[in-house]
Amino acid sequence: MGHPESRRFVPIREAVVAVLASAPELAEVKAIVRDREAFGRLPATQHPAIGVFFAEAVGAERARWASNRRDHVYQLEVQVAVRSLETAQASEDLLLGYVEAVEDALRAAPTLGGLVRSMAVSVVKRVRTKVESYWHSQATLLVVCEQRTS
Repeated sequence: MGHPESRRFVPIREAVVAVLASAPELAEVKAIVRDREAFGRLPATQHPAIGVFFAEAVGAERARWASNRRDHVYQLEVQVAVRSLETAQASEDLLLGYVEAVEDALRAAPTLGGLVRSMAVSVVKRVRTKVESYWHSQATLLVVCEQRTS
């Protein structure tokens, strides 16, 4: 007997990846990564980059009042990273352009093709650091999806 396959978690992550990979505004993205550690090790030549990972609180089930139905909430992180040889401000401006493009792409697919009932996106963290001769800017967006499971 084989291992069980995810019918909810992984398909939702893959749908988010597919939406971002097909967004025309994100055509300049050089890598979309599903592994958090691999994302952190991407070389400068692979930026701008996007990472799509499950958040710490991956999911939670909520009982519906007076019903046998259940809602399940899934949380993913979308991380956007850019590098710039110019100034810190140029790096941040570039990052914010990509953050808006990610938000717009996800907003254009609010149900991920019918896979989820709703989806909301919010920026939860932003950092900027000087690394050797370039500026590295990164933002984390929290993507919360809701699905009726039964």
